[in-house]
Amino acid sequence: MGSGEEVTYDRESAFHALGLADADDLKLRAELLRTIGAVIRERGLTQKAAGELMEMDQPRVSALLAGKITRFSTDRLIRALRDLGRDVEVRILPATGRKGELRVAA
Repeated sequence: MGSGEEVTYDRESAFHALGLADADDLKLRAELLRTIGAVIRERGLTQKAAGELMEMDQPRVSALLAGKITRFSTDRLIRALRDLGRDVEVRILPATGRKGELRVAA
């Protein structure tokens, strides 16, 4: 960085920074993918064992763990978390700003 350049940080995701129309959904799916990967690691599951639980073949689990976000719908990722023994709860709360946010808390 050269002299005089200013760096700013935003709470929004890289998807928002790129101005993608579906940034909220992509951010949500990215968080779900991250959480699924954490559960698989926490449980010490192989890709094959995780696939059996989530009813996916091993190449699909590999794509999931590699973060191939466009290959998975939000619904499918939520189902995968349930299959891995996690309860998934959707809560609707008043927004703190003008527009609401999508968040994943694990």
